[in-house]
Amino acid sequence: MYSIDRIEGGYAVLEQDGVLTDVPLSALPEGVREGDLLEQTESGWACRQAETESRRESLAARRRRMLGGTP
Repeated sequence: MYSIDRIEGGYAVLEQDGVLTDVPLSALPEGVREGDLLEQTESGWACRQAETESRRESLAARRRRMLGGTP
């Protein structure tokens, strides 16, 4: 699985296991954004929505704990 590290110009910089890869935004699903998790399939790239949301919720909870808020 790949994570969108950042978007620069017409490219998304994808990260997988510490390796960065530039992919044209036109090759990715419409509306992708930084932090989305993607999977490369036979028919192209697919956004893994459930995994992305779970990861975002986990990171938000960690941030709250680090800042002294409630989980």
